[in-house]
Amino acid sequence: MNKQDLVNALIARRETSGVSNAEIAQRSGLTERSVRNALSLHGNPQLSSLLALVDALGLELQLVPSGFGQAVAADPGYRPVATRIGHAVAKAPPESASAKARPRGRP
Repeated sequence: MNKQDLVNALIARRETSGVSNAEIAQRSGLTERSVRNALSLHGNPQLSSLLALVDALGLELQLVPSGFGQAVAADPGYRPVATRIGHAVAKAPPESASAKARPRGRP
């Protein structure tokens, strides 16, 4: 996941939760303008703003090693780690071939 994917996820969360930018600003301690700019299609929030937005939207940011939870084809008995992330990975649909071919990190 890159920064733009994360911003897109925050935008989707805002839309599904029905929370206004003004309410997010109040919850996060950011200005409404900062929220509007960060959650725009070309948003590029600083890490401190990003963390405040994540919290204001009732989310939690977790860091895991790259590739964590991906099924290993050579190990048919693979089971995800018993964590919230592991359970989410187990329920996630298989990744498409085009998504697997996409490079990670910066373009």
